[in-house]
Amino acid sequence: MAQAPKDRPKLKALQTLAGPVHFIGIGGAGMSALAELVVKGGTAVSGSDSKASPALKQLERLGVRVQVGHTAEALGDAKIVVYSSAIAPDNVELVAARGADLLVWHRSEMLAAMLATKQGITIAGAHGKSTTTAMIAHVLDSLGVDPSVACGATIRRYDSPARFGQGAHFVAEADESDGSFLRYQPLIGVVTNIALDHMEFFKGTDALCSAFSEHLANIVEDGTAVVGWDSALAREVGRRYEGNRMTFGFLIGSDVRGLDVKTENGETTFLAMVERDQVRCRLKMLGRHNVQNALATLAVVRALSLDVDRAAAALAEFTGVARRMALVYEDAELKIFDDYAHNPGKIEASIAALREGFPGWRLHVVFQPHRYSRLETMWGEMLDALKGADLVHVLPVYAAGETTTRDFSPAVVAKALRDEVRVQAVACATFADAAKSVRDRLEYPAVVLTVGAGDVDGVATLLAQDLAKGRHDLRAQETGGLGPLSAKT
Repeated sequence: MAQAPKDRPKLKALQTLAGPVHFIGIGGAGMSALAELVVKGGTAVSGSDSKASPALKQLERLGVRVQVGHTAEALGDAKIVVYSSAIAPDNVELVAARGADLLVWHRSEMLAAMLATKQGITIAGAHGKSTTTAMIAHVLDSLGVDPSVACGATIRRYDSPARFGQGAHFVAEADESDGSFLRYQPLIGVVTNIALDHMEFFKGTDALCSAFSEHLANIVEDGTAVVGWDSALAREVGRRYEGNRMTFGFLIGSDVRGLDVKTENGETTFLAMVERDQVRCRLKMLGRHNVQNALATLAVVRALSLDVDRAAAALAEFTGVARRMALVYEDAELKIFDDYAHNPGKIEASIAALREGFPGWRLHVVFQPHRYSRLETMWGEMLDALKGADLVHVLPVYAAGETTTRDFSPAVVAKALRDEVRVQAVACATFADAAKSVRDRLEYPAVVLTVGAGDVDGVATLLAQDLAKGRHDLRAQETGGLGPLSAKT
């Protein structure tokens, strides 16, 4: 396994920042969240990104000096330069910052410095991190805790991935993909689940589990590990943890256990057993995976000795995060959802949620694979995750800067889905092709799900625009149906 960073923050407290901070790649959700927190804390911030985005406009409104494109001059009078793992080592700004002997921090070092000023609550895991982070933030905010928050996605309650609070707690999404979560020393460390993702970094199951074990070992003395007990690997790691521990899930023996899950009218209700207490809960969300996220939240509430009944009531008002089962279009016989799901566990959970929420409806999945490395290390699992769909429309891989020598074209992926997991699938070269492929094959009632961590939500937008303009016929397919799919499709 590549060595995970173990060094501690270069600053003991965020208040000691000695001058302006510059963020390279400031438009990313994790980076923009930190930039917002720094500028709201009273420190001057600048940043650059390769393209314009709503995140950049939001930061500009907060007083951040933003540049589209990377140049050495963008650093201005910065004293600290922050970058993420997505920034190439030869980035002109990164090279200039190091050449000028400025403080150069990885994004996780800045987050670690922030966490060092508060009582940290970190959320790590293969999937569910962003939603669980947002849910915990929402509940703690509703209970008057006034937390600071750094999330990897836009929290709808705040219309931002960040919240600058005056309270003693800091809720933060902890990214395990590059081992950087080993920098944090939280009061409460949540592990939603562990799955074989990011194996290009970890190189094996033992290394992956060892990293999570070390992450939990970094919890401060008298802190608490909150562990998802439905995940076999998380259970393995959790059982080795010797400090205070709370477990959550559907499995018998979980400290916070979900029971009697029901889905109706786009909402989910369930009974939560929080140790010996029972609370009825309601979510404006679909899926057992979101019940698990809620159980993790209740476990954090109990670990902080807060009111569980009030927390359960607050869950009913949680509005979620952007691109997590977002309803893009609906009418009586058609629903279009978009979801950021990009690893097998997330994709499978999203499909299962829609199957449960819309029983008997035909399910189309528009699939944009994310990163060649995931297909290389999780090929079989990725195909299996899609087998709950009636028809998969496969787009080209969103490479995120990666390259490969293997053929992962839409035609190859679609053929593998048909041959290996017996799911009907078609190859689509462009977003327009995918939108047309869905429209041409719709049978009603139907659900369409676009999935991927790239820009596949553009297909959902195209479909919604077409439907809003009336360029579909709800009965056009009554007699034709899907029709046979040739092996060459």
